[in-house]
Amino acid sequence: MNDNRMNGYVGDMANQMAMGNGVGLGSVSESRRGSSEAERTYGFSGTNNKCNRERELSLSEIRNMMADKARSEIHKKLQEWSPVNAKTANKEKEKMKEKENRKQKSGANGEMHDTIKHNGSNKKYQNKESLPGSSDDDSDNHAPALSINVPDSDFHNFDLDRTENSFGDDQVWAAYDDDDGMPRYYARIQKVISLKPFKMRISWLNSRSNSELGPMNWIDSGFTKTCGDFRTGRHEISDTLNSFSHNVKWTKGTRGAVRIFPSKGDVWALYSNWSSDWNEQTPDEVIHKYDMVEVLDDYNEEQGVSVRPLVKVASLKSVFCKNMDPESVWRIPKEEMFRLSHQVPGHLLTGQEAHNAPMGSWELDPAAIPVELLQVITEGNEAPLVENDGKVEEETLLSAPKVELDELVDNCAKAREGETVENGMECQ
Repeated sequence: MNDNRMNGYVGDMANQMAMGNGVGLGSVSESRRGSSEAERTYGFSGTNNKCNRERELSLSEIRNMMADKARSEIHKKLQEWSPVNAKTANKEKEKMKEKENRKQKSGANGEMHDTIKHNGSNKKYQNKESLPGSSDDDSDNHAPALSINVPDSDFHNFDLDRTENSFGDDQVWAAYDDDDGMPRYYARIQKVISLKPFKMRISWLNSRSNSELGPMNWIDSGFTKTCGDFRTGRHEISDTLNSFSHNVKWTKGTRGAVRIFPSKGDVWALYSNWSSDWNEQTPDEVIHKYDMVEVLDDYNEEQGVSVRPLVKVASLKSVFCKNMDPESVWRIPKEEMFRLSHQVPGHLLTGQEAHNAPMGSWELDPAAIPVELLQVITEGNEAPLVENDGKVEEETLLSAPKVELDELVDNCAKAREGETVENGMECQ
């Protein structure tokens, strides 16, 4: 073996000298070292320096290199499979998914929307993909709608306020969204083409900024803006009459903007838990809690708007009375207009509708009220409580005689002073 290696070495040296690549042992040695380094770099070698490669990368060195690489890969996999890391990764995925869903739902305030159909107590949704496109030719493409139940109102028939004859050119109407079905989208009626069959050309209003109200990243976080300046989007044909909730008051702004703000006499739903810290990671169970308020004056940029709380009337589904306490009135400044979730259609009762119609109270459209606020409460009952799982329950207060707390405490103390509590009765 040594003779073979020596013969190869001598032969190689002779060849190098004959070719003029070196004239001495030093030159041959430098040439071979450079060649060996290049071969290690690019991962290949020739037959003449096989012995050099074997000396520099021994079997134990190769084994150690492979073991180090395997150890690194195993450590990486263990980190990925760690329960803590997996849980964190899942949370991040859920947050990103929630953010993306919310942004898709907001859809620039109308680029994505629901179709809702009222059939007495039925409310239906369908996705944007099933709605007409921008051309008249696609207007017949519809997909099956999803439906939820909506109870009928007690006195006023709100469906009569959104018949075919209710729509007119250059009006703005609110439409139901695909978040929780509240009327947060706006459409401008370009032209009512026909009533039977019902068909009109509309443009959805959109907004990519809320800078006119404040610096909060409301739209960027996936929420739908319901107050402020809006731009008119592309035209499309609509024949879905029951997608729309109510006619909206609006004014013209600069550069053709459509301005929508609360007006005196309106009823709006407020986000109960609203905070300026809300973002794309705020959970739906925090967002979807509402309070009803009556607007007491027109919005202005300096003062904002004043509102008065509305209180649910017992024994009725969607009737709310005014809180007449002056201390309950409060003002929402311009920077906090994001508190306003959506306008709610309302009918001010005169007392002539029925014997039990409370005069001066608001009956609100059940289709624009979350289900937990539609629960009927009775005299002496607490308002419905919403559990964490979203189920609505009523906590009934018993009409039993009031028990004095001091008397209970005295009895409990006397019982503890005794030697035992007879007949298995305990005082806690």
